[in-house]
Amino acid sequence: MELYSPFVPRFSLIVATVERSAELSVLLNSLAEQKLRDFELIIVDQNSDDRLLPLIKEWTSTTVGPDYDGANSIQVKHLRCEPGVSRARNLGLSNCAGEILAFPDDDCWYFPDTLQKVDIWFREHISYGILSLGSRDEKGEVSGNRWVQKECDLTRTNVFRASATYTYFIRRPIDMTSLRFDESLGPAAGTAFGCGEDTDLLLTLMTGGIRGRFNSLLYVGHPLKFGFVNVQRAERYGGGFGRVLAKHSHPLLFCGLVIFDFARAASRMIIGDRQGASRFWAHANGMIQAYFSRSV
Repeated sequence: MELYSPFVPRFSLIVATVERSAELSVLLNSLAEQKLRDFELIIVDQNSDDRLLPLIKEWTSTTVGPDYDGANSIQVKHLRCEPGVSRARNLGLSNCAGEILAFPDDDCWYFPDTLQKVDIWFREHISYGILSLGSRDEKGEVSGNRWVQKECDLTRTNVFRASATYTYFIRRPIDMTSLRFDESLGPAAGTAFGCGEDTDLLLTLMTGGIRGRFNSLLYVGHPLKFGFVNVQRAERYGGGFGRVLAKHSHPLLFCGLVIFDFARAASRMIIGDRQGASRFWAHANGMIQAYFSRSV
């Protein structure tokens, strides 16, 4: 299902989704309530079935409507893709036309004025190409991007704690070749690197001279998630961090994070939490293996 308009949208919202319908419906409902409606929605569907077709059809018919009127138009594209979040987002990037690009998770949500505020921010800060927002859960509690400062420029160090894919917006660069996720990183990549694709992209852009800003006074909605689900996932997440740290030459941060993980594992053992200790140990082990991997 694809609906096209001759107008260039202000925003391209690229949503990579798999095995979620109820959560995606929450996101879609939040997009329907946006005060600024000049955006295209690109849903990159990684499901092996057609479970999303009724949801997308209903949302499009009730939200988009039959007519486009330029600045108040919403455009919808439904694409299909093999598993891999980075692969899916790259497919979305290859099919987007917006001036500002974003990658909302399929379980996050925007507030009615989110796009409006981001639009104003970019118009007022023309020297910046990246804006990373805060993250709050349904109770208003911080659920991500836990950096010590409420507002600051993004750096090679704080970007690890002041950004997440679903919270950042990127001004479309003149050269789009630099705007591409590393498909060896992230969930369902088929590698030992189960995360880090979001940070890797920002570090690549920042190395190329694009300035970024963190502003937690503006935020999007996302559930609060606790720790690692199991040892296997902890190791893959550690692998993702290790690969990104090696790829972008971060030896001191790597050493600090590994020591921190070992310290957390030891503290868990002291209180008798063997499972917790195993997860932190696995995370550190994943980082070490990935950091020193010859494939990096």
